[in-house]
Amino acid sequence: MTKEHRARKSQTAADELRSDMRFPLSYLSLSVIALAAVSACGDSAEASGKAGAVSKAEFALYALSRGKGVPEPARDALNQAHALIEEAQRRGEVLALRQTRIGLEGETRLCVEARDQAAARKLLREVRAIGRNVDLFNVVEEPCSKK
Repeated sequence: MTKEHRARKSQTAADELRSDMRFPLSYLSLSVIALAAVSACGDSAEASGKAGAVSKAEFALYALSRGKGVPEPARDALNQAHALIEEAQRRGEVLALRQTRIGLEGETRLCVEARDQAAARKLLREVRAIGRNVDLFNVVEEPCSKK
């Protein structure tokens, strides 16, 4: 048997082995992917349930800008809302109030964690009334801890 013939025969055997292994390997790969997907679905459903419960009692206010600093009406609305929320905190309706500067021009995020959903709904109504028709003042129902 020549060297060339042995190399061709060896290559053919390797090709056959690869084709024989393709089905089990693809089956194994699909099984691993399916397990990962099922596991992730269970985790995300559970996590979204927790996040949904938290976000109903949490919300954030944003005073934003368009490159020229936060406009006076948005700043005033944020200050009025901040005073309203501090008063609610003194009454025990707000558990936590966190203010974070989010930009270079005074953009601010004020995050509120209400005692319960009823307190959050009441505060949301009042804050939205303050911010009605105020450009660059946004009220967003979202968890305070963004991950």
